[in-house]
Amino acid sequence: MKALPLLAAILLGASAAQAAQKPPPAAPDAQAADAGEPLPANAPKDPYELSAWCYGALDQYLYIYENIIPQLKAIDAEFGSSVKNEARPYAADMAAAHDELKMLGSAVEAAERASPQVISTRGAAAVMLGRSIWAPAEQHTRRELARAWLSWALPDRCDSNARELKAKSDLLGQVLKYNVPSATSSPRAPVSTTDETPAPPPASSPQG
Repeated sequence: MKALPLLAAILLGASAAQAAQKPPPAAPDAQAADAGEPLPANAPKDPYELSAWCYGALDQYLYIYENIIPQLKAIDAEFGSSVKNEARPYAADMAAAHDELKMLGSAVEAAERASPQVISTRGAAAVMLGRSIWAPAEQHTRRELARAWLSWALPDRCDSNARELKAKSDLLGQVLKYNVPSATSSPRAPVSTTDETPAPPPASSPQG
């Protein structure tokens, strides 16, 4: 299913020139773990901030899903679906995405618990930056938003980075209170489109 080229480029967060640039060589293990969907050029480099960015991008993706189910069903009816007659489109994929969100959230919170300094403010900014990748697509119709949504995938580095971050944070063994509340409690951005039916107000973000 083809996505709108403009919206797909927006969600990748890079221009055509940036997309043409080759990333620097990675270590063999990192290449094997992150050989799929790449990170956009403007994603944070710091492991904690990157995990928070990934959390924000994925959480907004899941929130948008709840707002575009009718459009997804219409697209599937027109082009075909991988699972026929399912009550909610892409139900298995959404269940896996919720599991991934919990893992990302746990990595963010583990790093915050282990840090002797306040880092949650940085994390909250990274969460909001991750959520903001959807803002341009949300200015279009819900049909177009659904098509852009279908084109997006969480960068592979999000998973491997979060697992590495949590493992390192758990080794520190500290339980500190400098970063309460967690960056994962940052509110979702409302889905705003040009359709006549308004989107529901944003809900509180779940704890990872």
